This record gives sequence, structure tokens and C-alpha cells, in this order.
Amino acid sequence: MISFRLGRTAVRIDFSFLVFNAMVFLVRDGRSVLSFYTVCALHEAGHLAVLTLTGGSAASVCFTAAGIRIDTRKTGASPVLHDMAVLLAGPAVNAAVYAAMGIMGRGGEFAALNLMAAVYNMLPYRSLDGGALIALLTAGSSAEQAADLILAAVKLLMTAAAAWAVYIYGREALPLLIGGTALFIGDLRPRKKSP
Repeated sequence: MISFRLGRTAVRIDFSFLVFNAMVFLVRDGRSVLSFYTVCALHEAGHLAVLTLTGGSAASVCFTAAGIRIDTRKTGASPVLHDMAVLLAGPAVNAAVYAAMGIMGRGGEFAALNLMAAVYNMLPYRSLDGGALIALLTAGSSAEQAADLILAAVKLLMTAAAAWAVYIYGREALPLLIGGTALFIGDLRPRKKSP
């Protein structure tokens, strides 16, 4: 892992991020790669804009194969609505770009990548916005264990569906299975307890 600081923000780049990027460059042309990273930058800019507008700041940024995780600096009690707004801001930006491009009659790869980023990030994995949102809404409640059990079943079904896609479509669907399996295994790790 590579670690450094940008001002007060700790930045970590995991080896998995470097491997993922190498795979992207191997299988896509330069224009597709630029579109992909622009979509990612828009997504993270959405999170950071809402975080900043609501008085928060980034304590650390970690780049992994599953995506970019931003840990916020706690400034006292953080209301659930504030945290929800920050989590939903990234997918909302991608969905808005997709909608705007559709209205302007400009579909294509960039618009599709924005839609995929919005949907992908709302999947129920803890390392993604959707899973973090579910964890936020159920943390410490009587529904927390039930939500974890239901989501484990959903994620297992999603991994099985990815395996089925590889069986039907061949190696073109392999990144789907690899990514889904990595996310599933990542969610098996115990949660960090809040102080």
C-alpha cells in the first residue's frame, strides 16, 4: 500500500487499485479509459461537494479495486440526514449527468458509464454507497442483524448470477464475477466498531 498526506487528508492507494487499473488499460482504448475516470471523478466530486457544503471534510481517501472510499472527519454528532446526503451525492451526480445527456440527445458510452456508476454504487455492499447507506440506517437498531442476513443472501445470489453470466457469455463476463466475488469477500470481514 502506498500512503501519503495531502494537507490534513491521508491518502492510501491499495495494490488492488493498481492491478484494477492495469486491467482497465489492457482491455480498453484510451478514450474509454478517459471516460471511465471522468465518470469516477464526477462521482467523487459529488460526495466531496456535499461533504464540504455541509461543513465536513475528508480525513482519508483510500483507492481500492472496489472504488474510492472517503472517510470523513467527525466534527461532533453527525446527523443521519447529513451522512445520507453525502452518500447519495455521488450516485446522484452520475444519474444527473446520464439524464442531462439523454435530454440533450447525447447518449453513448459516457452516458452509459454514468448510469452504470450510479447503479453499481447503490449495490448493497458495505464498501459501496448503497451498503454504507443501509448500514447507516440500521446501525444499532433491532433491524441491523436482519438486514445483514437478508443482504448476505442477496449478495450471494448476485455472485451466483455473475457466475451464471460467465457460463452463458464466456470470459467477457469474467470481470463481473471477479468484481462481485471480491466485493462479497470484502463484506465478510468484521465491521469496524465506532468509538
